[in-house]
Amino acid sequence: MIQDTSSPVDAPPRIGVPAPAHLQDQTQSMTRTAYLISSTMFVLAGCTPYQPADRHAPEVAVPDRFIAPTPGVTPPEHWWLAFGDEALNATVLEAFEGNLDLRQAWARLDQSMAQARILGAPVYPDVNLDGSADRTRTSNDGDPLYTNRFRVGLSLTWELDLWRKIANRAEAATLLADASRDDAEQTALLLSGTVVDLWFTIQEQERLLAVLQEQIQSSRDQLQVIETRYGQGIGSALQVLQQRLQLAQVESELPTVESILATTRNQLAVVLGRPPQDPGFRTPEPDLPELPAFPTLPAPRELLDTRPDLRAAYKRLAAADLEVAASIADMLPTVRISLEGSFSSPSLSSLFDDTIGSLGGSLLQPIFDADRRGSEVDRRKAIVRERAESFSEQFLVALREIKDAIDRERNQIQLLADITRQVRIASATLLEARFRYANGQNEYLDVISAIQSLQGVQRREVVIRRNLLANRADLYLALGGDWLRTLEPPESEAGANASESTDTKREPTA
Repeated sequence: MIQDTSSPVDAPPRIGVPAPAHLQDQTQSMTRTAYLISSTMFVLAGCTPYQPADRHAPEVAVPDRFIAPTPGVTPPEHWWLAFGDEALNATVLEAFEGNLDLRQAWARLDQSMAQARILGAPVYPDVNLDGSADRTRTSNDGDPLYTNRFRVGLSLTWELDLWRKIANRAEAATLLADASRDDAEQTALLLSGTVVDLWFTIQEQERLLAVLQEQIQSSRDQLQVIETRYGQGIGSALQVLQQRLQLAQVESELPTVESILATTRNQLAVVLGRPPQDPGFRTPEPDLPELPAFPTLPAPRELLDTRPDLRAAYKRLAAADLEVAASIADMLPTVRISLEGSFSSPSLSSLFDDTIGSLGGSLLQPIFDADRRGSEVDRRKAIVRERAESFSEQFLVALREIKDAIDRERNQIQLLADITRQVRIASATLLEARFRYANGQNEYLDVISAIQSLQGVQRREVVIRRNLLANRADLYLALGGDWLRTLEPPESEAGANASESTDTKREPTA
């Protein structure tokens, strides 16, 4: 044993010196006591006065299948690829990286995961280490006298989870964190739909702009013919004015189309996380794609697994049921144990020679709280009923969204066929009106009317084609998809710096 010959004030801590035998015995005793307490806790824990209901489906009638108009084909895993546009695919993926709404959803997920860890922490004991050092100066016949006191303590407190109150709240918090992940996936799903809708709107307006420019040029050519005939004394000034009015009416459509085109591009830029004036993002081709083949529809019950909003609603319902169990357990006795040990000495060299230890426990049984805990149980049960009804309603809305998309597509396909036939009839009508006007068999007003009818149905055809594609996109969105489960949050600049410091690499965004 190394002898300490220095003064108490200057005594350095001893490093590598074995603890005295009595200290080793006391440490082993404390270890055995902690083991006995933990074993007892695990034996008693797990009892719960309330068993949450096992709800795996909404409390409504679930049909066996959807009635599809035609046998479907398996859609691609990422639904927007069905439209066969690589630029659209790249734009959607860019939105997953840069969209600020989605980034906020990922941040909310991090918050929920941290909250789950916070609420789950009381399952384990709370262990604290504390230390102190005091130096006291006294006077003895005018001579100063210094006294030192060093202390190191270790304490453990633990609430025995006899009724699974802590475990149920921790599990509920975990379910809410999982629901936040589903919320982020739902945000990504809706984001993909927003990008595709804006993409189709830009294509629609560009196509309308091209159609209007063709119609304006045609109207100008017609005006030149009428003015030439009027100069030759064949036509009348009324006919010239009528054609000028028709040209002005077509030209007046341009500002509206150009405005919608510009604002839609601004919207797309912001959705991608870019400033509106940023020209760097991709722009679609002016031609709308063909309608893809009708997809194979899953069984209605499968939506509970493929739609993230339904998964989130179910998990929040299950979490509310666990909170009922925790609130009931809060009315039952609470048992806490405490284990403390400390070392105190006037010098660091002999700090571990003396040991003070204590073991304690406490029991708390609520007697009277003006029915606060009972009312909390009633409130939690009412939340369960509310979320159960909300879950059922969301499922019915999901079924309705798919049925609405099927019905709209069937009617819009018929409408598009009717409009296409109207375009052919209007073209033939215009040819006939021009022929009869050239032969003096009718007035020029009939030609104007035929031109306006043709141009109107041509523009309407573009709008209907866009609506048909947008409705198909709504159907894909209503089906959800498993691709969302592999989606990863984009790596922020702060996260990238942290990854570089720890030599940890994250997977790229899907």
